[in-house]
Amino acid sequence: MTGLERLVRIHSGFHRMLRRYLTPFYGIALGLVFILLFSACDRKTAIKPGSAIGTQAEVFASTASPAPGSTQTHSNNTPTSLPAIPPTPNERTPSPLGVAASELRGLQVKFWLPWTGATGTALQAILDEFNRTNQWGITVQMSAYEGFGRLDEAMESALTAESGDSLPDVLVDYGYQARHWDGSGVITDLSSYVNDPVWGLTSDEQADFIPGFWAEDQVTAGGTHHTRRLGIPFYRSAYVLYYNQTWARELGYLDPPTTPEDFRVQACAAAEYIDRQGDKSNLGKGGWMITTQPGALIGWIYAFGGEITNPDSAGYLFTTTETRRAFEYLKGLQESGCAWSETGAEVQNEFANRQALFVVGSLFDIPAQREAFVHAGNTDEWMVIPFPSSNHQVVDTYGPSLLVTQSTPAQQLAAWLVVEWLVYPPKQAEWVEELEAYPTRQSTLSYLSEVANANTQWAQALELLPDARSEPSLASWSVMRWTLEDATMELFDQQFKTIQIPSLLEKLESVATEIFSQVR
Repeated sequence: MTGLERLVRIHSGFHRMLRRYLTPFYGIALGLVFILLFSACDRKTAIKPGSAIGTQAEVFASTASPAPGSTQTHSNNTPTSLPAIPPTPNERTPSPLGVAASELRGLQVKFWLPWTGATGTALQAILDEFNRTNQWGITVQMSAYEGFGRLDEAMESALTAESGDSLPDVLVDYGYQARHWDGSGVITDLSSYVNDPVWGLTSDEQADFIPGFWAEDQVTAGGTHHTRRLGIPFYRSAYVLYYNQTWARELGYLDPPTTPEDFRVQACAAAEYIDRQGDKSNLGKGGWMITTQPGALIGWIYAFGGEITNPDSAGYLFTTTETRRAFEYLKGLQESGCAWSETGAEVQNEFANRQALFVVGSLFDIPAQREAFVHAGNTDEWMVIPFPSSNHQVVDTYGPSLLVTQSTPAQQLAAWLVVEWLVYPPKQAEWVEELEAYPTRQSTLSYLSEVANANTQWAQALELLPDARSEPSLASWSVMRWTLEDATMELFDQQFKTIQIPSLLEKLESVATEIFSQVR
């Protein structure tokens, strides 16, 4: 399979995005760009196929300066003990929204979500409580889809339907999808709801959202200072490193690595240990197991101080000294035998069987990794750590927001009240406990202490929230993130050499520029 075919077919979502966004002319043009860019690569073969939590203050105690774009938390006056349900709005205060409480009586809110099974049932229980307790008699009707892809397809179909009644009132989706649909004029600007004196969030409540997550849903119109809010951050996951602490201690390392050099030393020591065992089936293993999910490469780029988006103009940025250093470091790990990959190998199993000292995983992978250790009969202690950095260690975060579509003023207010319910700290705690994910509000952490204490790796991940760096939320990111996966496979192809890295980054930026210009 050629590099172009791999790029276009690597992910079914990517292929759908090409059909959705590009006219036939631009689709052909973009294809030619890919051919010209990737055929220039000098290759002889084709590319081969995120401790217990303490108090909130303890979790976020840090004197380090935040990295640019980080989601470092800060203190605020939000109480850490709240009523089980949100307080009743003071409707005697005039509201600029112009909707009387009586207009909310008996309204039904259509809610679309990308989860079925136990996860969907857990969210249904939270919304059922809203149905029972809200004073306006608002009823939420859920429609569950099997994943974000199916939900996106349903939303696209609804947008082409003749009746606007086919749209949901509230849905859960990523910021890049919100920006795409915003181009169709169907996403409600939530700024007036957030700041409303009756129905909105107080300044302390707004400050309670982790700043980096809160900023993701804000869009500033080109050439103006007018900012619109397309969503409210619901929860976040993260790509992190899993680290076998027991094995590392046996190798003589008492602490997890904090710098890239520390990481290299420990990874190489593990690889050397495997080599000394003489088992030919395991030769070359032991250090960091290379995986190609986009979050792995993004995490390393951030760890070296690189950026994904251009801070000075719209679009992406890859041809920087920091990103080149990250690529050279990763390729050096492979060339020195301290990082390895194997087609078809199961990451969780390899890690649980001491074939890798480090692997990259998401928060959502933690339960499967625990199960793999049980299945392997391995009692080693393993932990979640950030990507090590000489500047500021990081975890790569991503996740969806709650979006409201445009309808009538009363219907939109009813939808907003559902959104407020779902991000109310006690309710958000119920949800992120179900997912073992990151909350988007700082005060939610105080409701997670007890349950996190029973889940070591999740508790460790929660302590890394100050190190969070968000993935871009540009509309084109839905395509661009999979292009990074292809670049990762290019980098780690056995025929690829370190000297080719500047050329690879130039090609990557050229493709990124084309994708950014086409996918809106």
